[in-house]
Amino acid sequence: MLRTKFRRIATGLTLAATLFIAAGCSNDNIVIPDTETGAAGAPQLPAMSTMRLDLDFFGVETPVADQVSLDKGTPSQPMLAEGGGDHENWINAFVRAIFIQLTVLDHLEEPIGAFAYAVHSVPQEVEPGVYLWTYIFVDGPIEYSVFLYGTPVAAQVQWRMEVSSNNPEQILDHFVWFDGRTNNDESGGYWQFYEPTDESNGIASVRIDWSNGPLQNQLIIAVNGIGHEDEGDTVTFTETPTSGAIDFYDAGLAEQSNISWRADGTGSITVPDYNDGNIACWDQEQRNTVCP
Repeated sequence: MLRTKFRRIATGLTLAATLFIAAGCSNDNIVIPDTETGAAGAPQLPAMSTMRLDLDFFGVETPVADQVSLDKGTPSQPMLAEGGGDHENWINAFVRAIFIQLTVLDHLEEPIGAFAYAVHSVPQEVEPGVYLWTYIFVDGPIEYSVFLYGTPVAAQVQWRMEVSSNNPEQILDHFVWFDGRTNNDESGGYWQFYEPTDESNGIASVRIDWSNGPLQNQLIIAVNGIGHEDEGDTVTFTETPTSGAIDFYDAGLAEQSNISWRADGTGSITVPDYNDGNIACWDQEQRNTVCP
């Protein structure tokens, strides 16, 4: 099931969960080093939307659901009451889209939080052309020191986030949590995440490639850890000024799934385990309809 797949898709981000979930991400647990002014010429931090899958670039809203329904894995009673039995296609797509989005967000909210805290710290030029944002996460006797490096390279910025910790269960010494590059014009970039294997080294786990344009924005998440049980799986979020889509490829089964919707309320779902794998559509009122 897609829900199960996406609960495993970002195992390389478990370190992040340890850092930021343990203390509820409270600002009281973050210590920003006392510096006076930031270094002139420091690159601008990339937007958090380069990691956050909110699918709201052009105002084409992703379906939302109440948490009780999500926990149960079923549509809410009000949803069912507003349309009866001829909304199956939309409801099926609705639930799948929500679980996919929330599962991915559940794993990616920690790097988003890391960037959010970095925004509040002051960058310093630690080497010629190399800038550093740093802060400390405190969880009782355990401290996590977070270091975000930004290095302008031609029309791009090269990024690297490192973490050090005195946690006796996993001592880390400048472990590279993720790195990547972003274009200065915000047209695109990538993030590569790693999972720790010893005190300082890690192995690739998940990669995010993103692009922004006047007619289309896209974010692709791929499990690229060699030997990972989900190696080759990808989820692609795409939006245009009038449409949105989620595409999921299960490499292990060589299966492709798609959920698409348009600003006028119409859409479709094509997944192997629904409607015999055939496309199923809904109209502007989200009622089942014959596909065009």
